[in-house]
Amino acid sequence: MREVTRSALVALPPSELYALITDIERYPEFVPGCTVARIESRGEREVVATLGIRRGGLDTEFTTRNTLDPDRSVAMRLERGPFKALEGIWSLRPVGESGCEVSLRLRFEFANRFTGMMFSPMFEQTAASLVDAFVARAREVAARRSEGGDAGFAGPVGRSERADAEGDGDGGGDGGGDGGGGD
Repeated sequence: MREVTRSALVALPPSELYALITDIERYPEFVPGCTVARIESRGEREVVATLGIRRGGLDTEFTTRNTLDPDRSVAMRLERGPFKALEGIWSLRPVGESGCEVSLRLRFEFANRFTGMMFSPMFEQTAASLVDAFVARAREVAARRSEGGDAGFAGPVGRSERADAEGDGDGGGDGGGDGGGGD
């Protein structure tokens, strides 16, 4: 199973970043490769949503059940799609008086092994770019508020890992993700 972990410091309080993360219908406006964002159902503590991703040869839709802990986290779990497993969590931690650390941990495995070999690196890159996309969106929000001033953002940090769930011995490497480094 592949795992992507990314985090960043953002000059917005957790409540505002949480609002961006849970505004799923707007994802196609700023998330690279996101072509569809549809709410299937919404409750006080849960949202079921379908996302469409098109990147390179990857063109797919999947549905997740998202458990909401307002201003703290959004936990995702696969409902349907081309994955054997897809789970993740967005976490928000206050930093100072008006900032927060946002982190995303996402684990996935395609249901079809051949499809996984072909598209896992592309999906991993897409997943790794999510934090960057939300940081950029948060920067826009903060810039509008401060009329274009420096919003005091630190860049994203994190890593992208491949965990060898099959036990076939290849066990590691960075899985081809950008890992937040300067490749």
